[in-house]
Amino acid sequence: MLMKAQATADQAKRFAQLAQMAGDNVFTEFFGNRANAVLEAMYLQADNYNSHTHTTFLQEDAAVAGMIHAYTAAAARDQAPRTNWLYLKYARLQIFRVLATAILLRDILGFQGEHLSEEDYYIVYLAIYPQYRGRGHSKTLLNHASYLARQAGCSRLALDVDARNTIARAAYQRAGFVQIGQSKKVHIENERWGILRLAKPIAPG
Repeated sequence: MLMKAQATADQAKRFAQLAQMAGDNVFTEFFGNRANAVLEAMYLQADNYNSHTHTTFLQEDAAVAGMIHAYTAAAARDQAPRTNWLYLKYARLQIFRVLATAILLRDILGFQGEHLSEEDYYIVYLAIYPQYRGRGHSKTLLNHASYLARQAGCSRLALDVDARNTIARAAYQRAGFVQIGQSKKVHIENERWGILRLAKPIAPG
């Protein structure tokens, strides 16, 4: 069952867990041990990339099984200033780590921000708890994203995936996504890291 997100502390914790899962713990690179606290705080706020207003949870037997978090290119553009301000506000003593990591990843962050088309409905996080995988939940959430995209006047789903994550790439390809772009690669702890932009046209509703 799909469940509209609300600004509650319990849902904020679920959001942070699933966002970290979907993002391969990239927030820990920025915020260290404050990563989940930052995500929880931003989830409870409006008008930012991590707001509950962009989230839909999926329940199975009254328990949260996963979520999808997505928004339009216009929302991404309009909410960028407040998002960046909140990142700095909630970083607290990790602020220098955040700034240093942002500089290190500037090519990747720039790619994410500059390559969204107005036709795109951008999926930021899609995550299913391990115990609920293999039950078709990802398909349900992607179908819901297509519905939301049509409601918003968008004609394509878009997302970014870690180039090293071959399992996720294969899963999205099976779902009909194709690669349309690629960021520059950066070195992080002796690994070359970059992201691939995948997209899928939305069938008319």
